[in-house]
Amino acid sequence: MTEASRCVACHWPLGSDDRFCPRCGTPTPRNADPDATLVNPAGAPESGVVAEEALPQEGEPEALPIAPGDSFNARLGQLLGVEYELLALIGQGGFARVYKARDRRLDRMVAIKVIQPDLTGRKVFWESFRNEGVALAKLRHPAIVPIYDIRERGGLIYYVMPYVLGTTLERRMKRARLPPFESRRILSELADALAAAHRAKMVHLDIKPGNVFLEGDLQKVLLMDFGIAKSLTGEVEDTEGAPVVGTPEYMSPEQARGLPEIDHRSDIYSLGVLGYRMLAGRPPFRGKDAADTLAKHVSETPVPLREVNPTIPKDFADAIMRCLKKEPADRFATALELRAVLDAVTFFSTSTTGSTATAAPSIGVQTSVVVLIALVTLLVGLLGGLALR
Repeated sequence: MTEASRCVACHWPLGSDDRFCPRCGTPTPRNADPDATLVNPAGAPESGVVAEEALPQEGEPEALPIAPGDSFNARLGQLLGVEYELLALIGQGGFARVYKARDRRLDRMVAIKVIQPDLTGRKVFWESFRNEGVALAKLRHPAIVPIYDIRERGGLIYYVMPYVLGTTLERRMKRARLPPFESRRILSELADALAAAHRAKMVHLDIKPGNVFLEGDLQKVLLMDFGIAKSLTGEVEDTEGAPVVGTPEYMSPEQARGLPEIDHRSDIYSLGVLGYRMLAGRPPFRGKDAADTLAKHVSETPVPLREVNPTIPKDFADAIMRCLKKEPADRFATALELRAVLDAVTFFSTSTTGSTATAAPSIGVQTSVVVLIALVTLLVGLLGGLALR
């Protein structure tokens, strides 16, 4: 194997289509074109969005040059034909690539997600990719990115989504810890989005910060990547001992054990893990490796959230800890029930319950003063009326 076929930084073997090292993200010799606008996949999102850090800088060309021998990009460009113009590769992972493109007919920017070329011939990945697109096409919710179209042609499968600007929750939390009030808003909007997915008989199974997108200046919440979502319609046959898929730090105990009878309450657990990390600065369980982390989800009890961060309102912490119950029946029955509890959380005090309770007498005194003033005003009015007679 020649040196050119290995990464210059870590010496990892490179594929003929790699523009960045899949191990360390170092640009490869195929990325030497100064006009290229490809984004390092090690830091780019895998969903149909582009993170703010991945946006082309001012003056940088947006067109994606198809390098000689780059057969996959050329093939995809030919299949898109007169409908879409490929502009840039904005993200890729082991399962799919995402391109920024222009819809020629409607003159708008879109994101095109296409299965990786080495997986196109494998039925299980093809069907999983198709199922994700079909599932998303059925969902209608402001916090779930819709599907414009899904196509299977020329041996490729891809679908078209809106092109959205913003950043992931993962990157947002790396900059600074979110305040409890903002964390509550994000969790509440995610619970509402999950409720819509659950009504459509879909379980997400991969709730994590990297799959939560914050759009624009208002940081609107978008739930991304239903790539391993499971149907609850009974049409998908489950088998005991199926491989465990997902992200270990955010898996429910039943998902960690690879059980077939997983329902929507698995997502509620994962949302609790996400809330715990947002409020505590770390997930409830983090083992030496993936297997150790999964074992902790199954057998260990998380440290109470208020012991890690005493400033969190008690009702907020209690809601998160209830999500993290080992038994699904002990969690919230639905995502809407969780949202109702989150929406009822109050932030009058962030210290102790005692300081919150001291607010009650002061409110009573203020009310008494108002009533007294009203009575005095009424009495003066009556006396004035008698004097006029």
